[in-house]
Amino acid sequence: MKFKIHLIPVTIALFAGCATKENNKKIIGKWVGTEWLVNSVASSLKAVKAFFVFNEKGIYSFEYSGSKEEGTYKVENDMLFTKPANQHEIMVKIFKLTKDSLVFDMNRSGQLERLTLRRN
Repeated sequence: MKFKIHLIPVTIALFAGCATKENNKKIIGKWVGTEWLVNSVASSLKAVKAFFVFNEKGIYSFEYSGSKEEGTYKVENDMLFTKPANQHEIMVKIFKLTKDSLVFDMNRSGQLERLTLRRN
């Protein structure tokens, strides 16, 4: 019985590692916003002005309405961690990541936001 119990954490770790590797590959590229919801309602934030670029070396850039941010990123399972230069690390949930679409779930000071992007 001990053998089976120890097998469960190993199996979970293997699946988590596979998800991380797959998401690391899928996220690479250029993305443009298509929809930005705040508390499940269309917001005044203009999604089409949101651009992300993720490269294979772990560097990202983000641009929104003229402001720019650059830094490093990493993907762990369904979480994206970005670290802008000279700032603290930020974490967002990857709700969906396919070949053509990327959806982030974010929490900004208790305000739930969902940003949907498409591959550009």
